[in-house]
Amino acid sequence: MIATVVIPTYNEKNTIKKTIQKVFSQKIPDVKLNIIVVDDNSPDGTAKIAKKFKNVFVLSRPCKMGLGSAYLAGFKKAFEMNADVVFEMDADLSHDPKYLKDFIKDIKEGSDVVIGSRYIDGGGNDWPISRKIVSKGANILAKIILWLPAKDSTSGYRCYKTSILKKIDFSKFFTKGYAFQEEMLYYCFKKGAKISEIPIFFPNRKSGASKLKISEISRFPFQLLKVRFFSENSKSKD
Repeated sequence: MIATVVIPTYNEKNTIKKTIQKVFSQKIPDVKLNIIVVDDNSPDGTAKIAKKFKNVFVLSRPCKMGLGSAYLAGFKKAFEMNADVVFEMDADLSHDPKYLKDFIKDIKEGSDVVIGSRYIDGGGNDWPISRKIVSKGANILAKIILWLPAKDSTSGYRCYKTSILKKIDFSKFFTKGYAFQEEMLYYCFKKGAKISEIPIFFPNRKSGASKLKISEISRFPFQLLKVRFFSENSKSKD
């Protein structure tokens, strides 16, 4: 099995080296790991650091273009690299690579999408109360508007079979920011994907600053409504 980890980056020089090293330190039987770093022209030299590693492909983009578009670009490159499964992972060490084997286990047992969940038994986080409220609220909205069958639909630590991703028309996406996670999950669900969750602990980041802005939060419910009622991906049938 070829497993490709897609890592979007912008100014992550303090953590990208350790993240890559920790990914490659994972030994999973019958799985070959590689990494795609999608860098939005980080002025701190993140891409330069990533390019020093073998089995790391760096996709350099001219400017900040949004988290969702970074993942879509990474997924397309993973298809070209014949990946069987594709991971989403943050570069700031909040997504611990030690869980990679647990994702793969669920994939091998028949799941099409596996979510690293903070909100099932065994999962958790050490966030400040304000961030916990935002996260819980976003999950409630996603459940109400999109009927998503997951307790942590906002999680950005995930694994997909490429076979399910290839059923989705990437050109029809509405979102470029953080609502991308719910949009992608919704389309997978509409395509009949078997979705499972594994418990993860998500620590508060120790380095750098969160990319989540107030403007993203305020747009979130309206983006979900657009996905639910106007998306061509959600209307299409197999």
